[in-house]
Amino acid sequence: MKKYNFPAGYSFFASIDRMFKQVKDPIGSMEESLEHFGGTYSVYLGLTRMIVTQDPDFTTHVLKTNHRNYHKSAIQTKQLGRFLGKGLLTSNGDYWLKQRRLIQPGFHADKIQALYGIIKKTIDEFLVDFPVGKEIDVFPLMNKLAFQLVINTLFDVEVAEEKRNELSRFINEAQAFVVKDVRQPYKRWWFRLSGEMKKNLDQASRARNIIREIIRERQRHQEKFNDLLDMLLDARYEDTGTPMEEEQIIDEIMVLTIAGHDTTANALAWALFLLAKHPNQLEKLKEATIDIDLQQTVSSDPLNCVIQETMRLYPPAWIVDRVSLAADRFSGFSFPANTIVILFYYGMHRDKKYWEDPDSFLPERFSKSDASKGRHKAYYPFGAGPRLCIGNNFAMAEMTIFLQTFIHQFRIITNAQTPVINPLITLKPDRVMLSISRLRNMPSG
Repeated sequence: MKKYNFPAGYSFFASIDRMFKQVKDPIGSMEESLEHFGGTYSVYLGLTRMIVTQDPDFTTHVLKTNHRNYHKSAIQTKQLGRFLGKGLLTSNGDYWLKQRRLIQPGFHADKIQALYGIIKKTIDEFLVDFPVGKEIDVFPLMNKLAFQLVINTLFDVEVAEEKRNELSRFINEAQAFVVKDVRQPYKRWWFRLSGEMKKNLDQASRARNIIREIIRERQRHQEKFNDLLDMLLDARYEDTGTPMEEEQIIDEIMVLTIAGHDTTANALAWALFLLAKHPNQLEKLKEATIDIDLQQTVSSDPLNCVIQETMRLYPPAWIVDRVSLAADRFSGFSFPANTIVILFYYGMHRDKKYWEDPDSFLPERFSKSDASKGRHKAYYPFGAGPRLCIGNNFAMAEMTIFLQTFIHQFRIITNAQTPVINPLITLKPDRVMLSISRLRNMPSG
């Protein structure tokens, strides 16, 4: 039997203890282990071994250099796929590549410019009734806005309130259940017996039916809206010239709905907290973004720097996994096929080996004015390689347009402590309490 050289780590029994600690405190447990073992360590996971790393070179090897040797694990493709179907987020191999090539053109920066107007209109309407007061939790508000943004850009038509609510419930409850299922596999028998599994599957089925109705309504009227649904309906496979089947379109919309909503909501909530906590940075941002149009807003260096620094400190996708298809080696390590590799972005983004003053909020570290600051090898807010998040340009446009609009209409202050991190599939704050008041003279944006 071939011997492999795994990174230093935990023995079999110590791994069991470590896994229980990780269920209670995923981030703290991994930070402790990575500090002890120098940035990469291994644990036993049943009959297989798992490697956890925050080494950017190892991460680049897995996601870029040797990406063909790595697939997403069953956690994403099967557990999450039960609820979302077989879309870009939950597929591997040739099927994933075929879908990626089909959908990618619709998310190029020049294509999504057509959606800027929908984004701006949605934000403006949302802020009309935005609550003010001394103790406002902005996280559920960002959740609501992000959901409206994804629904309005997917379907630029009126979607009934009860259907919107049904889709929103599905997004929040499905994610919470999947995380519980992954962290507590020993309870799966109970999830089935108690009916919790069936309840979530039924909710996914209802969400699919809502999307199916919208698609069929669009096809009946054959009217063009220049939204994301039009893009999916118009997409054609290169080899056959045929469109996607209805179920495939629903799969992709399910993925876009949960991925596009969740990451944006989290990042915006963290951004508002950080700006409120650092009033000097907020004032600099306001001065730099007065009276700029939509195109200037999306390309604004100060706005993009604030968002990038927010996602460095609180990356919405804080962790990802890959499984090796064949034996591989990196640096002095070697490991067999079916080894699970965990890429810990949160730790990498705060590692003092790669970042100066890593725990401080310093947006200027991403400024384009200094070429040495513009790109960082230890920075993965949207992943990397062929599986780089397809919606990265879209997400950045949403966030820049929101921040520019919001900071010129509202004053925000916080005396609260840093929100507690809730690491589910994405990195959520428990709540973000701000004091909010309207500014009297609101510049146009």
